Amino acid sequence: MAERRGVGARGGPEGQRLVAEAGRYLGHGLTWALSTALFLFLGWLLDRWLGTVPLFMVLGAVVGAGAGFYSMYYHLVIEPRERARREREEGEE
Repeated sequence: MAERRGVGARGGPEGQRLVAEAGRYLGHGLTWALSTALFLFLGWLLDRWLGTVPLFMVLGAVVGAGAGFYSMYYHLVIEPRERARREREEGEE
C-alpha cells in the first residue's frame, strides 16, 4: 500500500489542526490586504471623478489598512480574550 504524503497524513490530527490554523491566519492577512486594495481603488475612482489625484487614493489606502488591521486585531486578540473570559465566568458559576 502506498504511503500518503503531506502535513495532514504525516501529522495526523495535529497536522490537520496546524493546516487549519495556517488557513485561518492566511485568511486574516488576505482580508487586510484586500481591504487596503479595495479602499485604495475606491479612492482612485473618487480622485478621477473629482480631479483631486492623489488625495482620496492615499486616504482610502490609510482607511482600508486601518479597517483591515482592526478586523485582524479583533479576530486574533479581542475575540479569543472575550471567549476565554466567558469560559472562565461559566466555570465559576
